[in-house]
Formats: sequence, structure tokens, C-alpha cells
Amino acid sequence: MAALEGAATVSINASRLRSDANGFSRLARLHHEIEATSDATIHVDMSKLVWMDGHLASAMLIVARRAQSKNRIVRFANTKPAVKSVLQRNGLFKNTVEDRAGTTMPVREFGLEEAIEFSRYARRHLARREMPKMSAALQNKFYEGVDELFANSALHSKATIRLVVCGQFYPRTKVLDFSIVDGGRSIPGSLKESGIVQRSDADAIDWAMVAGNTTRQGDIPGGLGSKVLREFIALNGGKLTIVSGAGFWVQSPKGVSKEALSHAYPGTIVVFEINTNDRNLYDLVGGPNAKEIW
Repeated sequence: MAALEGAATVSINASRLRSDANGFSRLARLHHEIEATSDATIHVDMSKLVWMDGHLASAMLIVARRAQSKNRIVRFANTKPAVKSVLQRNGLFKNTVEDRAGTTMPVREFGLEEAIEFSRYARRHLARREMPKMSAALQNKFYEGVDELFANSALHSKATIRLVVCGQFYPRTKVLDFSIVDGGRSIPGSLKESGIVQRSDADAIDWAMVAGNTTRQGDIPGGLGSKVLREFIALNGGKLTIVSGAGFWVQSPKGVSKEALSHAYPGTIVVFEINTNDRNLYDLVGGPNAKEIW
């Protein structure tokens, strides 16, 4: 790739981008490298990348959108065919390729006020045959929980760019990943503005995930959303990952773990992973606590 006048090149110096601390650190570092350049055009060299989890397209697009909000042009270059195919099938790249296998939930952007449009998208693309069986009551609460993730971002992020959503089903590992990403002030930033200081960004995420903890003022009802998702994912053997600022937080069958990223991501990423090899039938027991929203 030849350098152009007024253009800078930054590289993804990794062979694989996965939905783990290393992958999110690399995406956060990409943001900081773009921010550090003074050029109007930035080329992102993808030549070393041989694998990228498809649902990370949303987190990558937020990095580009943050740069574009400052009148920068971001172009991806030298993408290997296998990676390019994934990103064309989910719509991140132009010249979209038809997803004949039906494994992708396409990249979509939503304004903070477009909760209804998001809800329709989520229900359309998560109503897949691979999903574990749920009673009608639990299914309704499950989707309310997904809507709650969007509502949290709309309420707390104060983002000036649209949220980005996408997902991917991985037939070999029998998991389905769905990601919601905003380019806002982050969970740690929201807490600090409310006078709630934690030791680290990962601790801030952990605080926000405790039932009853909230930055909301007054008696404003929320919803059971995130708790339903957490309980379902725990029973299902799935995973819930949250990245916000420099914090990385995961709920998995091994329990809850947290650590610091090498660089701060410009916003919040929520990824929930469903174990589609689960053959149990799930139902809803008990009632909601309408104040369990941070």
C-alpha cells in the first residue's frame, strides 16, 4: 500500500482478533493510534490479520465513527480474503456478499432515540433455530433484557454518534454472539460524573453489575433486563462480556473475572454469548424488581 500525501497508516499488529482482553486491547489501541495522528486520512493496514470474530465488526466500526466525527477519513486496506469475506457478509465492508449460510446478524447503526427500531432488529435476528428453547414468558423477558442493554447505553453513554449492533453464529463452536457498542463516555465516566469513584475501570463495571447499584436520580423505574440475561446466560453456560474504558469484565461458567486493557476503549461494548448446544427448556420463575438498572 503506497502512502498518500496527508494520509497516515496504522496497523493491526495481530494475527487474530477475538472477543477477549487481547482483542479488545488491540481495538482500543487502534483508536489511540488513530487519535495520535494529525492526518485527515488514516489507512488501517489489516495485512497481518488472518481471523476476526465477526461480531467485533461493531466495535471496530465505532472506532472508525469516532474518527469520522472529527472529520477524519478511515479506510481499511490489505484485508486477507477470509477476513474480508466475513466483513462483507455482515455488511461492515462495502460490496456486501450474500450470507448464504445465514450465520450473520448484520451491522446496523441506531440513534439513541431509536429503541423501537433496535427492538425490532433484535427480535428479528435473535429468533433463530439455534437458540435454546424458552417459554413464551421467559422469551418476552429475555427480549426485554436485550432492550435494557440498549436503554442503558442510550441513558448513560451521552454518545454523539450512533450505537452499532451486530452478531454472529459460529457453527463449529455452537455459540452465538450478539454485540451492542456505543462510543460514549463509558461506565467509569458515567460513575465519575455522578461522584462515584472506583479503583479501576474494571471495578466500575463490576459496581454497575451489582443489583441495586444505580446512578439514576429519583424513583425512576428501570427493568429486570440485565439480571434476566445474567441468570439465563449463567444457566445456559454462556458468557457476558463488558468492555468500558480500560475495563474488561466477564461472566462465564468459571465465574466473574475482570482485568485492565492496555488502552482505554472509547465507549462501552456489551457482548452476550449464547451456548446453542444447550438442549434445556427454560421458563420464568418469580417476578421482576423494577429498580434493578444501574
